[in-house]
Amino acid sequence: MSDNDSEDNKIVLAMDKNNEFQKENMVEEEPNPNPNPNPNPNQQQTNQSNPQKKRMNKSLGNGNGNGNENQYYIYSKSLLTRNITLPITIIGRNIKETIENVINHHYEGKCLVEGYIKPKSSKIITFSSGVISGDTISFEVVFECMICNPVEGMNIMCVAKNITKAGIRAESALETPSPIVVFIARDHHFNNNKFINIQEGDTMVVRVIGQRFELNDPYISIIGELVSTTISKSEKPSAFANKKQKIIIEAE
Repeated sequence: MSDNDSEDNKIVLAMDKNNEFQKENMVEEEPNPNPNPNPNPNQQQTNQSNPQKKRMNKSLGNGNGNGNENQYYIYSKSLLTRNITLPITIIGRNIKETIENVINHHYEGKCLVEGYIKPKSSKIITFSSGVISGDTISFEVVFECMICNPVEGMNIMCVAKNITKAGIRAESALETPSPIVVFIARDHHFNNNKFINIQEGDTMVVRVIGQRFELNDPYISIIGELVSTTISKSEKPSAFANKKQKIIIEAE
């Protein structure tokens, strides 16, 4: 064997040993199960709790601190369909505004078959082409409005307006003008200390026992049962109570 062949064999053996050394010291990188790691565990915990907070805010109300009032809200959004007849002399380019004025005048602020319609809550969704009959035109109108129609067992927040020997007359504490007039009979609360201590202007929660109304009535009459009361005006500290009283000593 020549010297050149022996040197080539030494080079090949050295390269093989170098490759084996690299394979032995090579470490495979483990795949990251989380492609977007969150270095801040507190932020990750906050992100997980956000859906729960959203659900809580949704259940409490609109997020403006009115969650307790929303559970006593007495209106619900509804769609009504009515056939409205107009004189042909008032028909012009503003047909939609004309129909809205008729709805506001004839339906809002009074009781229909569906219940009491809240004033200034109507909004026309659609209306049909007019059908001419003599000197009038009829339109089939679909409009959206807020309706009050309390049902038995519903809780309503009220303000006491009048107190007599027969009982308490109250109105809605959240709506003006009030779509309801609530009568709380004294005979139903003869052993109730809360009922005895109620004064005019006090706020209370009433459960609906029964209700009645007729077409075009300006409100719905309700027979109610007292559930709870809140702080009355007489119990709230007045501005006079915070003032220091002056003592005047007259000389004899």
